[in-house]
Amino acid sequence: SIGEYLRWYLLPGTIDMIILAVLAVFVQALSPNKYVGWGIMVVYLVASITLANIGFEHPLYTYGDTGRVQLSDMNGDNVGGALAWWLRLYWAAIALVLGVLAHLLWRRGTQSDLLPRLRRMPARLAGAPGVLIVIGLLVAGATGGFIYYNTNILNEYRTRDDVEALRADYEKTYLAFEKMPQPSVNDIRINLDIYPSEHRMEARGRYRLINDTSASISTLHVRLADSDIKIISMAIPGATLDKNDERNRYRIYRLATPLAPGATTTLDYHTQRWQQGYRASNNDSNLVDNGTFLYNGDFAPIIGMDRNGLLSDRVKRRKYGLPAELRMAKLEDASALRRNQIGASWVTSDITVSTDAEQTPIAPGAKLSDVTADGRRTARFVTTAPILSFFSVQSAAYAEKSADADGVRLTVFHDPKHTANVDRMLKAMALALDYYRANFGPYQFDHARIVEFPGYATFAQAFAGTMPYSESIGFIADTSDPDEIDYVTYVTAHEMAHQYWAHQVIGADMQGSTVLVETMAQYSAMMVMKKLYGEDKMRRFLKYELDNYLRSRGGEAIEELPLQRVENQGYIHYRKGALVMYLLQDRLGEDRVNAMLAEFIKQHRFKGAPYPRSVDLVAGFKSLARDDAERQLISDLFERITIFDLKAKDATIRKLPDGRYETLLTVDATKFHADGEGKETATKLNDSIDVGLFAARPGIGKFSSADVDLFERRPIGSGSQQIRLISKRKPAFAGVDPYNKYVDRNSEDNVVAVTSP
Repeated sequence: SIGEYLRWYLLPGTIDMIILAVLAVFVQALSPNKYVGWGIMVVYLVASITLANIGFEHPLYTYGDTGRVQLSDMNGDNVGGALAWWLRLYWAAIALVLGVLAHLLWRRGTQSDLLPRLRRMPARLAGAPGVLIVIGLLVAGATGGFIYYNTNILNEYRTRDDVEALRADYEKTYLAFEKMPQPSVNDIRINLDIYPSEHRMEARGRYRLINDTSASISTLHVRLADSDIKIISMAIPGATLDKNDERNRYRIYRLATPLAPGATTTLDYHTQRWQQGYRASNNDSNLVDNGTFLYNGDFAPIIGMDRNGLLSDRVKRRKYGLPAELRMAKLEDASALRRNQIGASWVTSDITVSTDAEQTPIAPGAKLSDVTADGRRTARFVTTAPILSFFSVQSAAYAEKSADADGVRLTVFHDPKHTANVDRMLKAMALALDYYRANFGPYQFDHARIVEFPGYATFAQAFAGTMPYSESIGFIADTSDPDEIDYVTYVTAHEMAHQYWAHQVIGADMQGSTVLVETMAQYSAMMVMKKLYGEDKMRRFLKYELDNYLRSRGGEAIEELPLQRVENQGYIHYRKGALVMYLLQDRLGEDRVNAMLAEFIKQHRFKGAPYPRSVDLVAGFKSLARDDAERQLISDLFERITIFDLKAKDATIRKLPDGRYETLLTVDATKFHADGEGKETATKLNDSIDVGLFAARPGIGKFSSADVDLFERRPIGSGSQQIRLISKRKPAFAGVDPYNKYVDRNSEDNVVAVTSP
């Protein structure tokens, strides 16, 4: 709105520019000429950026710094906004002092030397100038003291270097415990009280722990994943606190009697999350006035050590004496089968959430009660199927819209202003659920919820039965152009697919684990899009994935890996994975692939260790192969890094005596195998690849099945070859792999305009 534009951008931006302008005038008053003054201001502007990178980050000594304000249509400027105005008042007071001094020191007449002007300045301070300087100093002192109290007393001030050093120390001290056997959580009870306006949360919970390993456990490692969490109390029957590392938020308890295999115990905790006042940086954007979005690691303890939160940048790791990277366990490492990719066990849960009366509390599970009293709204959620101990809790002033999908209640919880794409999301949820239930097996809940959260991050995420969805990528998206990718439907279908791929089947914590989660969710979403738009409109989706994969290959810092060995590399498991799976179902048959996947889910549904591997899935695909060519294709797609170069060089046409048209399509084809550093080696191509004749260029504008004159699969080998195609209608375009199903190094040269000889 106009009001928000003025309040969030125009007004603060104007004040910031005035504060900067006063500094520039003050510098000019001191400098011998304007060019030196300009140079000093350039140095200042560069320093304001570079000094922050070497640890000088506090806004109280960086002139004009107003901190970081995170804006959201849901939550306004409530994250960082108040501090920014206090800082503007602080810097405006200092600017007032500088402005008065600049006025007193300004060159008058022919005298330009600074020293004589400084000598005359005390006499000029009498009266209004002195009063203004005193007022400015008093206001700056008062506001500076208030800001310091908030940033350094109420909250701990840490620079980026401080945070990095702490993470490095954490890894050096505790990564050795990563593979130590620990019990798993198998039941969760939580009472969660959220106070949005106070940015405070109290959690009281109980874990039931079971030793599902083959060894007795004598020590229990408990950690907090987030520095914003404070432990009020924690108790484990018969255990003593052996180590309490408050700096790293890590505790080790020693059990009086070792926990035998199959035995159980409990852990009771009371934690608090509370940002008091304002921070110099990194204000809490999870627990906010409107749009709280917390995952369980944001308020509850975690059992055992894992790699979450460790330094990932190779340069920074070397700086602190750490190995350049932490690689995932190899596919051959049987010990990694004991943990899953997320590091969360299957649990049952009973969660009660309370919040302000005008907000809606949301947690995983069926809602058994929802009561508003004494200014508070309290709802209880109990799961009816196993979920991973990896879930979210949300609270905001939501509007709701629901639909029924054969007994499953679909609901979108959204900001009342954000209605544009709600119906599209509900339709996508219904289409996806219809496809997944028909092809993959039963859905585990009687509900599915999309829950909007503020646009401080731009992602959607799937937890069991609930899918947090950023306002920035879905709710305020413009989907009016029919020629653009319908990413709202695509993302919704992807997150719904995670109710199967992650929340029914989860892979082992090793290479290839994300194939079972992200690649399969990509495939599932692609099938929904194909059903919705038709195969002839899928090129735009496939080309998007292909181009993103090819661009990202050049930015690989460590090594590119084959899909079945992917190490959480998004451009591989998302982008390449979508292409691979679309081509695979095209060659092996969608129904046959889905029947195998349904059996795979049935075999591993809600199962614990040993968790499945990517090679188990690949073996399933290989079982569908009908000949050597299909077996080779599966190997090329999953076990090797394979790049194709398919090019339509030219296409000539002539009319046959019977009225049909003959098109001679000349194709150049090459196949390469690449290593992890991108070095390519040509290899023999012998495959069956789509060729086609079209009335319009595929994937452009309103192209549809009506524009397809011929589409069939033909043998394609290495080198140049000519393919004879016969059609009833005179085509305008001809191509090889015209829909971009293959990982082709140039997706633009697959189709060529038809010409007469």
